[in-house]
Amino acid sequence: MRESNMDYDRTQKWALVSIPAILLSCCLAAAAYAHGEAADEPFLKDLTVAFYNVHVSPTEIKVGDPVTITGSLKILETWPYTLDPPETAYITPVVPGPVFALVDRVINGQPAFGSITVERGGTYNFKMVMKGRNPGRWHVHPGIAIQGTGTLIGPGEWVTVAPAAEPFKLDVMLLNGQTVDLEHFGGNFVWWWSLAGFIVGLIWMIYWTVPKRTVTRLAVTAQLGANDDAPDIGLITPDDHKWMNLLAGITIAMLIIGWVWMAAKYPVRLPQQTDRFAPAIETSKYHLAEVTPAGSPNNATYDEKTDQLTINLDVKNVGDSPLTVKQYSMAMASFVNGTEQDVANAGPHDFVGQLQVEPAAPIGAGETHRIALKMSSPVFDEERLIPLHDPQQLIAGLLTLQDGAGHEQIVTVKSVLVPTEFQPQYLP
Repeated sequence: MRESNMDYDRTQKWALVSIPAILLSCCLAAAAYAHGEAADEPFLKDLTVAFYNVHVSPTEIKVGDPVTITGSLKILETWPYTLDPPETAYITPVVPGPVFALVDRVINGQPAFGSITVERGGTYNFKMVMKGRNPGRWHVHPGIAIQGTGTLIGPGEWVTVAPAAEPFKLDVMLLNGQTVDLEHFGGNFVWWWSLAGFIVGLIWMIYWTVPKRTVTRLAVTAQLGANDDAPDIGLITPDDHKWMNLLAGITIAMLIIGWVWMAAKYPVRLPQQTDRFAPAIETSKYHLAEVTPAGSPNNATYDEKTDQLTINLDVKNVGDSPLTVKQYSMAMASFVNGTEQDVANAGPHDFVGQLQVEPAAPIGAGETHRIALKMSSPVFDEERLIPLHDPQQLIAGLLTLQDGAGHEQIVTVKSVLVPTEFQPQYLP
């Protein structure tokens, strides 16, 4: 008895200590704004898809106003063999819940209402238009959901949606010429019908868990046979059969009534439509250079203390005018060799940085230069883009080259990474 009292007192003390601690942690917890992209393994971002020239505008709207996401993505030729081949994909805005309504999507100049067929090496230029639905400050990304792999997310931008004078509406014209507001169309019926079904299920659950012994006497019921009602101990009685038959009858009646009402209310019905197609892929019009890793196989280094990535490449100019390295893009990050305005125009500022090319001189026609691409940004660490702790330390990205006439070629570059400095792990 004394030991029992001691255990009880100890339990009370732990409860008194833990409850304030839990409440304090809930109050101090910071809001989560990201969409989980940093949780993905580096190879899943680096070797699969590269986003570039992504723009989200405008960044301040009112409820009901449009927001446009434009940009390009390439499914890299370095797609890992451990993943299912990319065949079916869905290019979509990635936002925190239904705070926007997608109203239009165009991929490579073709309207895309659903999934599309994709392939390795394919470049897909997208434009998506959404309308602000809920007031707030939301992080907006483009993304591509690939069957068998999941959703790969591009760079994001904050969009502020302010309240409007009128509530959100999404008017759509049906085939019969009727215009309906999808925001509220059929909402009352769905809500009340779902509530009715929920009430039936709740009655069934409470009936078998509160007054009955099926849960409170598990030690007894667990020893009964599968088909033993055990009426002698009051487990399942004839009254129980009667009430359960009544609930089953109500459920069947609801199904029949719903089917009849739907058939009468909507005599003309079409099954959900799909239009899965392979967008026309634009091939590069210009062959300006041949790019190969320098110092193969290890042609890239990363300093974790300074967040600096260096990639060494041999670039041969096969055109007839000088070449300049303009941009390097990997996963959701882009680095630009240009002015501050060029950097600002390349995409969301949190995912764009400066690219330093050494030597900086253009590559003359017919010449081969060994160049070093140097990039430094906290995005490498924040988004876990560098595979420091993976068995294969590989990265891949898109190198953009431009000649004197403004013609561009985008080349996929795969690099083997060698870390040079490490931050302490699991140490103070």
